[in-house]
Amino acid sequence: MKMKSTLLIAITVGCAASTFAQTLPAARHSFVVVAHRGNHVSVPENTVAAIEATIRCGADYAELDLRTTKDGQLVLMHNATVDKMTDGKGNVSDLTLADIKKLKVKSSDGKTYRVPTFAEALQACKGKLNIYLDFKAADVPETWKQLKAAGMEKQVVVYLNEKEQYKAWRKTAPDMPLMTSLPEEVTNPEQLEFFLKNVRVAVLDNISDPAMLAVTKKYNTAVWLDVQTPTEGPGDWQAAMNKGVQGVQTDHPEALIRYLDSSKLRNGLPAGVAVAAPLAIPVSSYRTLRNVSYGNAGDDNTLDAYMPDNHNGQTKIIVYMHGGGWTGGDKKELPKELIDELVGKLHYGVVSMNYRLIRDGKDRYPAQLEDVRKVLAFISSKAKKLQFDGSQFALMGGSAGGYLAMQYAYAMDSLKQIKTVVDLWGPTDFTDKKVRQENKDADDKVTRLLGEPDPAAKIAADASPYYRLTKATGVPTILFHGGEDPLVHVSQAVKLHDKLLALGVPTQLELYPHEKHGVGGMAAMDAMVKMVRWLKQYYPAE
Repeated sequence: MKMKSTLLIAITVGCAASTFAQTLPAARHSFVVVAHRGNHVSVPENTVAAIEATIRCGADYAELDLRTTKDGQLVLMHNATVDKMTDGKGNVSDLTLADIKKLKVKSSDGKTYRVPTFAEALQACKGKLNIYLDFKAADVPETWKQLKAAGMEKQVVVYLNEKEQYKAWRKTAPDMPLMTSLPEEVTNPEQLEFFLKNVRVAVLDNISDPAMLAVTKKYNTAVWLDVQTPTEGPGDWQAAMNKGVQGVQTDHPEALIRYLDSSKLRNGLPAGVAVAAPLAIPVSSYRTLRNVSYGNAGDDNTLDAYMPDNHNGQTKIIVYMHGGGWTGGDKKELPKELIDELVGKLHYGVVSMNYRLIRDGKDRYPAQLEDVRKVLAFISSKAKKLQFDGSQFALMGGSAGGYLAMQYAYAMDSLKQIKTVVDLWGPTDFTDKKVRQENKDADDKVTRLLGEPDPAAKIAADASPYYRLTKATGVPTILFHGGEDPLVHVSQAVKLHDKLLALGVPTQLELYPHEKHGVGGMAAMDAMVKMVRWLKQYYPAE
């Protein structure tokens, strides 16, 4: 149920797949030294004094932590409270700037230090030092406003602590270079490649696996390792450099720079010096069959099949149904990254199908579901000859296709072949007057599908997965939905999830509060990983 293709658009909202990392601020050295919380060996962290000490020692960046006061002012502070850093107590967010300005920063040299505002930090750094801005808790538009006012927008990399911050920065300052830690869901080179194709970042931290580092180089994404430990020293610094990374964050920038200078390593390892050998990035291996006819409705009855090279009689099949509001869309929307993961790595067989679209009032509901039945029978008929399991299936779909997956599983699977459903923002209840009356676009699409405008009509209930779901017909179902979906209201997913729970049918609801019809950026990566995890549990490939 969508005005444009669903899954492919959704996972590429963050950036075009061909767009690599953004340009970092200019630095004097090709190997970047970041002073953690500023050079705070002799002066307190996150102070103007620490910034000045960072400049004097020759580091490339000061890592500074940004928070917001009760009255909306931006200040430097690592912890959420001022207790550890100052002679005061309380949360930064509960204190005004005037309160903060009265505090003295704890120090061992007997001198008086104050908590600086962001504006004061920017002034101290301007033209002298880049900032690695650890974005703890602050307003993105206000931060960007102050950066521009100080003329510092080209001297900052923003480190993201929350997924939601990515979208906010992309909206406010699309060209701001961003940095993040690798999401815990990303555990192998293939997943990292998917992540970097769809999330535009300039720097990642704490990647040390050679195969993963090979992927970051392919996508021109810098890696800065954290080396700060209680015993940090030359052994840690050299070990980081030997991995071939582009920089480090340290608690001892002055000592590190002395070591680099004395070893002639200030610009990294000399050309030709061996680094940890990168492992070969596995290449997904599978066969592709395109535009296979499974019925007599022309292009509307064709499928694309992707089969692992080593498939056999136990290879399980996943069938994907595209979106497009039942009037458009195409099987080609299934993204290659997901095919690579499901087929090349996990060894499922995947079929992406076209189905009859509504044109000139023809081929209304249930034509599309009849095509699903037809394609499953076609696949099953080829199982013995082509060597795969044709007795069971997982159904997956985006928007209109998600609806078809649920409706077929709950209403038409008389052979009990469907073992699980993966729904991506599909509608579940066509009788919901509130949702339909408040969304003309959605209502028009449902009316075209059913040929009946009245939400109270019998066909509206008969065609709704919510009403066809029973304890007997339910299958394990995972639902993904954006909290601000303007086309399929999020309540559609919530109410179906609640009914699945009440019936004791295994289910999982993944809501992305600030996403719309489809998900993008980091949310897309999260959705893919959770989708794969679900399939491994309820429809394991092997």
